[in-house]
Amino acid sequence: MPSWVRQRRWWWVLLAVWTGTVAVAWLLHARELREQGIQVATEGARHMFRMVMLTRDWNASHGGVYVPVTPTTQPNPHLQTPKRDLTTTDGTRLTLINPAFMTRLIAEMAASEAGVIFRLTSLKPIRPENAADAWEQTALQSFERGTTEALSVEPSPRGDELRYMAPLKVREACLPCHASQGYQVGDMRGGISVTQPYAPIAASARSAMRQSALTYGAVWLLVATAGGLLLTQLRSRWFDLTHKIQELEDTRQELVQAEKMASLGRMVAGFAHEINTPIGVAVGAVSHNAESVARLATLLDQDEVNEDDLRTELTSLQQGSDLAQANLRRAANLVQRFKRTSIDQTAELPRTFDCRELVDDVLFTLQGTLQHVPIAIRVDCPSPLCVHSQPGAIGQLLTNLVTNAVQHAFDNSARAGEVRITISHDNGHLRMVFADNGKGMTAEQLAHLFEPFYTTRRAQGGSGLGLYVVYNLVTSQLGGSIQCLSQPDQGCTFDIRFPTQASTPETPDSSKKPIADSARI
Repeated sequence: MPSWVRQRRWWWVLLAVWTGTVAVAWLLHARELREQGIQVATEGARHMFRMVMLTRDWNASHGGVYVPVTPTTQPNPHLQTPKRDLTTTDGTRLTLINPAFMTRLIAEMAASEAGVIFRLTSLKPIRPENAADAWEQTALQSFERGTTEALSVEPSPRGDELRYMAPLKVREACLPCHASQGYQVGDMRGGISVTQPYAPIAASARSAMRQSALTYGAVWLLVATAGGLLLTQLRSRWFDLTHKIQELEDTRQELVQAEKMASLGRMVAGFAHEINTPIGVAVGAVSHNAESVARLATLLDQDEVNEDDLRTELTSLQQGSDLAQANLRRAANLVQRFKRTSIDQTAELPRTFDCRELVDDVLFTLQGTLQHVPIAIRVDCPSPLCVHSQPGAIGQLLTNLVTNAVQHAFDNSARAGEVRITISHDNGHLRMVFADNGKGMTAEQLAHLFEPFYTTRRAQGGSGLGLYVVYNLVTSQLGGSIQCLSQPDQGCTFDIRFPTQASTPETPDSSKKPIADSARI
């Protein structure tokens, strides 16, 4: 189980990361909202500038317009033209309104009604009141360098204001009034500045940010709550899964141990059966010798002893002693094999051993099972082939494979056949090929071959654990791999590979006699 799931303190780290992510996302969104508000206000200022420019262009295209003189609309003292003032036939006084004058009049109207201030300004104004302030001077100077517009939020006694300004270029209609200033067509002679309160824009942005904060907060709370519940559930289920896995592992170990004990039991039964013969013969020989000794004593008690009778009894005594000695040596060899095999299967410790000797020992322990079945066991293994590995595990899987072949491939010895065991060592790996020419398996049976408790002979007492134990011995204990190839009526082949260390051959023991390469058991 990962530590961030098992230990709750890591959950606070995840919560902190989630909180930071949401906070950064909200800050970026808030900045976007502020910029969006400024962009909307800027676009409004641009529209106002365009409307003023359209009005000025219309005025300039008509050479100005005449309007009645009123207390608020007086003749423009800065407009030097003989046609500035006219009187109609009914005596109404009219004054000429040029584009600049009309811009100022519209600005005064906009300031009184909408609170928006815009005005015509220049670095060289004709009208002193049109002189640029500090912000406008900076903007006009940037226009002379090629900037197309200026925009910023500036503090003022009335609060923060959004200021926008765009340049005015000299046109042909502007020359009558501005040619005296040295302007030519295309020159930048000033600009129109638009100023509007920033408070409504900021208030709208703050309202949107509050709504977004509530949304982001709800998302944060929802994900944090759901994540906490999911992590709690995941942690609980992971603990349950870990517990179940441990139970399965314990059960697997118990099954392996049970199968090992069963195999050891079969080996003990075979050993008892095999050792009874030499021990019985030795006991018979010793008993016969005792009778020979008694007859010798009788002969020696006689006054005269026939030499032939004496030699006959001595020869019988010698033969009995030789027979007893040979069978006791055979019994000792059986005990040595049993001791070596039993220690390997119970200790599970790696050691250096001869593979051929191990196979011989395993097959010897199975003689009680195989001696009455029509199955030939053929071994193809170089001798000696010394490696450093776990002989107990290898012996166990060989035992299970042979037992499985007898029970399933040959229907509990109902049919004759052959098993071939081929062992080789190459590049640090031992390869064991176990092949039989039995009845084989279908594709469906092959797919479930190594599953625990899967057997086709449940009615005959099969447990379905033999090949499951083989699979775990090869993959878990020996760290190797096992593959099985089979088709109906074409036998079955197990290809087993696992890493080992090659070793120097041990000095052979003259008392160990391997079984033949080909034997009918």
